[in-house]
Amino acid sequence: MQVLEITNSSAIVKISFTETQVGVAYTYNPEQFYLFDCDNPDEVKEKVQSADSVGKLISTLKKNGKLKIVL
Repeated sequence: MQVLEITNSSAIVKISFTETQVGVAYTYNPEQFYLFDCDNPDEVKEKVQSADSVGKLISTLKKNGKLKIVL
């Protein structure tokens, strides 16, 4: 698992990546990752690294179905 520390976001502290999932840790509970199934975590990682707003990007990816919450 690879973890990116997000320093330029007021909503997201860190994001983890595995072969099939993306984990998002929010500022209100920075030690808990919310897991999402993802077909292409490497693509998401590239987008996160170049995003102006990581929170907005994650929200968009959730809305368009690229990130599917693991229940």
